Amino acid sequence: MTADFAIVNARIRTMNPAHPIAHAIAWEGKTIVALDHDVQAACDSTTQVLDAHGAVVTPGLTDGHQHLLQGAVFAQGLDLDRVGDLATLRERIARERERIGPDAWLLGFALEYAAFEGVTYHHSLIDEVAGPGPMFLYALDVHTGFVNDVALRISGVDAPRQLEDASIIVCDSEDRPTGELLEMAAMRTVLDFVPEPTREDRLTWYAKTIADQNAVGITEIHMMDGDMSTIDSLRELEVREQLGLRVLQHHFIYPYTPDEEVQEMLQTSSISGDGWQADGVKFMLDGVIDTGTAWLEYPDSHGEGLEPMWPDLSLYHSRAREFQAKGFRIATHAIGDRAVREVLDLYETLPKTAARHRIEHIETSPDSTVARFAPLGVTASMQPIHTRWVAHDMTDPWSQRLDATRCGHAWRSGDLFASGALVVLGSDWPVAPYDPRMGFFAAQERRAHDVTDPRPVGVTRALTGLQTLEGYTVNAAIAVGAQNERGMLKVGYVADLVMWQDDPSVVAPADVVELPVLLTVARGKIVHRA
Repeated sequence: MTADFAIVNARIRTMNPAHPIAHAIAWEGKTIVALDHDVQAACDSTTQVLDAHGAVVTPGLTDGHQHLLQGAVFAQGLDLDRVGDLATLRERIARERERIGPDAWLLGFALEYAAFEGVTYHHSLIDEVAGPGPMFLYALDVHTGFVNDVALRISGVDAPRQLEDASIIVCDSEDRPTGELLEMAAMRTVLDFVPEPTREDRLTWYAKTIADQNAVGITEIHMMDGDMSTIDSLRELEVREQLGLRVLQHHFIYPYTPDEEVQEMLQTSSISGDGWQADGVKFMLDGVIDTGTAWLEYPDSHGEGLEPMWPDLSLYHSRAREFQAKGFRIATHAIGDRAVREVLDLYETLPKTAARHRIEHIETSPDSTVARFAPLGVTASMQPIHTRWVAHDMTDPWSQRLDATRCGHAWRSGDLFASGALVVLGSDWPVAPYDPRMGFFAAQERRAHDVTDPRPVGVTRALTGLQTLEGYTVNAAIAVGAQNERGMLKVGYVADLVMWQDDPSVVAPADVVELPVLLTVARGKIVHRA
């Protein structure tokens, strides 16, 4: 046994309670073979020894909820992150139209609802600056699309339609579409007319996105969307040696996903590559609070929020049971308090297996619901960085939909952690930036690093720095049944690790956002070096 690589003169936070701190580590292939005093014996003249000069090493970070491939495609369009008013939005759209030409589809993402400054969206707000070509803008949460008049005409969307789930083509009092499309089935009425990029273009974008994420310490993602074509892309990236992080795909099941497609997905639980697997499935039980599509216990301020996305709940239940019987991990998007409760009710009835099921987002829930996670063994998949759109004074679109009590129960990562629940952290990129350093800040401060108001969102507890690191490492491994091979730096475990200028779990939150990432190793391979 001879190590291929070793790091010495380091401060290593292993996340292993039996050996929490080390100062040297060595690995052969993709496996850790020695720590501390055993490292010297594991090395010979062929070992590449890296002197850390006192830098900090942690396990590689897992983004516990992300849309890797979708985000890579979105990123080719107009990035509207942090555009906060209508004048700026119009200016950015006009510049993009000039850049891409008069006839091309103008595509954008990360548009904040607050950019419309309280005005109800109508395509007339945008038509002039969008120019003669079609336009489609995704809202920041990817639950709403905003289109111009040209896009509506090209797609033939000229009246209300009965869709397969609770998605809505918003129309005015005369049943004319306004250009606002709530949820995916409504968005697809226009998106189906957008030209598809070539396979080679997509693979190039995927590879670049993976490298960019390696540069901020990410070595694994739990990908919360995908289908059989996604598996083909992961296979090809691996063949090209461009899959620089591990991908755990979750097939996305809609109420209208055809039976034959579901049956094909059910056969993939044992299909995997060296750096990917497809043994998860994701359902979306509700939408989002900002537009009234989240499922709430009682109505929001607009009288909305009383319906799930699945018109027939029994179909959601039966689909979940089908996948559970095949050994899949089940993830369910549930944002509203009613949706979270309903998912827990379902999970409680499922036969107990080794697979841990999970709920994604959990944006507002009362104490009685929070207390159910730990006894049921349900993973809470949280994205503290989503507080970046919510204000302490509750003047934002999300808060305006809810009362003070439900606003106070927002993003209860710390409360869930304290209750004994397994909390996994992620970004939901491209909904929010994938940089986990922003996540470290938001988890501890309960707000975004780039807002002027220093007061936290909500009134519930924050996570500590070490709890945050657990959420990105050991907890993420437990959530997918990999706690005996990943999530810690331990002999026999996979060599996924990050070298930092300082310890992200200890430095002040104000300093963690710019903390240099010096080295990233995924499955024993150096995938980033500053």
